[in-house]
Amino acid sequence: MKLFPFILLFLATISSFAQPVVYQSFETDSAAEPRGGMPSLSTFLQTNLRKPIEAEAQGIGGRVVLSGIVEPDGRLSDINVVQSLRPDCDREALRVFSRFQAWRPAYKNGKAVRQFVSIPVTFKASKPFPYVNGNRISYYDANQNLLPDSSDLARYKQLTPTDSNGLPNGNILVYQLKRQVWKEQATLPFVRKRSDLYSRYGKAIYRIGVVQQNNQWQGRVADVDETGALVRQSFYNNGERVGYQLDYYSNGLVAQRSDDANGLYVFNAWHPNGQIKQIWTADKPKPGTPKSPDQVMAYWDSTGRQLVTEGNGSGSFTELVQSKLDSTRQTLFIEEGTYAGGLREGRWTGRYADGSYVYEEQYEKGICQTGKARTAGQDTVRYTQREQQPEFAGGMQGLGQFLASTLRYPPDAQRAHVQGQVMISFVVCTDGTLCDYEVVKPLHPAIDQEALRVVKAMNGRWKPGAQRGQNVRVQYRMPINFALE
Repeated sequence: MKLFPFILLFLATISSFAQPVVYQSFETDSAAEPRGGMPSLSTFLQTNLRKPIEAEAQGIGGRVVLSGIVEPDGRLSDINVVQSLRPDCDREALRVFSRFQAWRPAYKNGKAVRQFVSIPVTFKASKPFPYVNGNRISYYDANQNLLPDSSDLARYKQLTPTDSNGLPNGNILVYQLKRQVWKEQATLPFVRKRSDLYSRYGKAIYRIGVVQQNNQWQGRVADVDETGALVRQSFYNNGERVGYQLDYYSNGLVAQRSDDANGLYVFNAWHPNGQIKQIWTADKPKPGTPKSPDQVMAYWDSTGRQLVTEGNGSGSFTELVQSKLDSTRQTLFIEEGTYAGGLREGRWTGRYADGSYVYEEQYEKGICQTGKARTAGQDTVRYTQREQQPEFAGGMQGLGQFLASTLRYPPDAQRAHVQGQVMISFVVCTDGTLCDYEVVKPLHPAIDQEALRVVKAMNGRWKPGAQRGQNVRVQYRMPINFALE
């Protein structure tokens, strides 16, 4: 019995000696590094960092230095703050860095080994702004131009309630300066609106943000799922999307970033482990104009192996999608084929790992020539267009004739000399009927109602959109012009 403590001590000593050695980079034959190199990690960090609102308001810039251990399997462990900036920035740096799990391990004597790494995470300095009691305060001159501060030129003041990540979470109050006193002038409502879309995980999406008096989204707008998790973040100016857009995984990492560049959208996508996945471009959609094929410039698998370089390459390409057997589950979508000059070429195949869907297509310079697809429990469908946009019966010419014969200029709008464009949003259903009408860019109450009446009169006159031979619901935006002769 007296030997028992000694045995425990002996076992503990052996256990402590059994811990693998952690090397410094100079002690290895090849040091650990991010797949894609440091530029890849830097892009990942800057894309994912959400500067805390109080640090942003103060214009804080600086860096947090973090340490960790790259394990032999490429995972990152034991992450700590080595050099602090401030607590809220430290927490954000830890959140993002800990989710990057795409490392090439260090090697010594031909074996993967553990290695210490030290990485600086930079928060860029920003222009400071007033932030009081959870409200971002902005000042504008008499022409409603944004001012850097509350100078003598200020005639309007705007209070925007925001959360810790800078997202709006309440009504915006607008004040006007009258006789040296700020008087409340207007309220821009904070809106939570059910979307027609679903997240990549099959959950309902709600759009939250601020709507102007003309019913247009303004500023930073977020799409969240039914649990409140961030799905997408965009920026709007008077209802039109501007700047970049971010899509998110359920772990909070950015899945995809799209940037508006000279009539094109430029996309960068990442795997859930932080590994860069794909870079490609796509044309902006234009009503009545066939969509050009996307151009893929580069693609990497989740282990960092590059399959497409400068638009050329072939291999197996994977993506998590919603199962066609069970909308509450995800499955792996596996596609195989070749890219030439950024475009699909030759034979392409695709299948859902759970067996719920399969397709085969032939391509020439990015254009689908023939294809066939089958959903579990349904017959095989054949097609010559991978995607087909909804179309008014008779095409654009028929649509023009319909508008000319149906549209009426409201008399009160004529008398007021109102002219311009109204934008109507609606959904073309799988049977060609229309639903979910909305005036997304109003002009004048009477004109808005007339545009809405005309669009509703189109019900049943549309050919539905299709994807790989199957009719699908498609949201459509139609501009309707009113011009005085």
